[in-house]
Amino acid sequence: MTGAARFENVQRILVRSTNWVGDAVMTIPALDALRARFPRAEIVLLSKAWVSELYWHHPAVNRQIIYKPNSDHRGFMGFTRLVRELKAEHFDAALLLQNAFQAAWMAWLARIPLRIGYARDGRSLLLHDAIEPPLPAAYGHQAHYYLQLLFRAGIIAKPEPVEEIRLRLTDAEKTWAARKIDALGLNGPRFLVGLAPGAAFGPAKRWLPERFAGLADRLIGALNADVLIFGSAAERPLAEQIAGAMKHTPAIAAGETSLRQLLSLMARCTLIVANDSGPMHLAAALGIPLVAIFGSTDERATGPMGARVRIVKRDVECSPCGRRECPIDFRCMSDLSVEEVFRATLELVKRWNITHDYSP
Repeated sequence: MTGAARFENVQRILVRSTNWVGDAVMTIPALDALRARFPRAEIVLLSKAWVSELYWHHPAVNRQIIYKPNSDHRGFMGFTRLVRELKAEHFDAALLLQNAFQAAWMAWLARIPLRIGYARDGRSLLLHDAIEPPLPAAYGHQAHYYLQLLFRAGIIAKPEPVEEIRLRLTDAEKTWAARKIDALGLNGPRFLVGLAPGAAFGPAKRWLPERFAGLADRLIGALNADVLIFGSAAERPLAEQIAGAMKHTPAIAAGETSLRQLLSLMARCTLIVANDSGPMHLAAALGIPLVAIFGSTDERATGPMGARVRIVKRDVECSPCGRRECPIDFRCMSDLSVEEVFRATLELVKRWNITHDYSP
């Protein structure tokens, strides 16, 4: 059986999600397209714990199976346990958004009849549909890369252009955020600037901490602003380093939130300044005015999607290099001054007439 007819009787679909928060945000249009194609199917997401919260309450996902490689699914025996769990589900199809060999091996061992993914990492023989990856010129942004997988497999007739990606919060999450904002002493009618100075991929994506500190001080003075610094537990020292270099005193939430709590707090910000990172994509998906700082990566491929976004980067001959660490002089970031990012931020504020009105 070939073409669209293969999918006529598909009722239960396993989707292997990506492992990075930013990538997970960029898969949402593909999940929406999958749901539109199979409105009555059960779509089950297999995801790691740190990205699973992103998909809570999302209408394309019926439920999730959490992949725990450091505990329940650790090592050969743990992986075998996971395969048994998946086999018992009797899925009709597996859509592998993750490109790893292990994802295809897992689906093959679980005897899922339709296994769809890109022909990468030597896994073609394990896939029912091994789709040749398109060239970047054919898809442009990474969000279209995932949509192209559905299109080239014959699941959807045409990949619609993606202009923005949206995430929503529940009323309970908004209430939690309002209380947390009060606890942080940020409940006044002031302009709230969120800073996301980290980047899990590596230091090549991170603008210099002292520059973030200088920017924060200037924004406090120019906008009568408060500053809230976000980040993971591992980025708490970075947040404290920035706070220590500032003339003013910011609030710090780094290491104090789950992913959904981070989303909820970010939604309280008037605008956010971030490196190319997971929080950058979260801010854009919440519709928050965003200044995104790029260095070693390509904003055309992985930039935030949305109208109220301003990209700031220094054009240098070696960027984008895609490296985790700079092997030379880090010029793409070190040449980017506080003045340039400050000016870009004020231009964004002026263009969109941004005020301190909180609208989660």
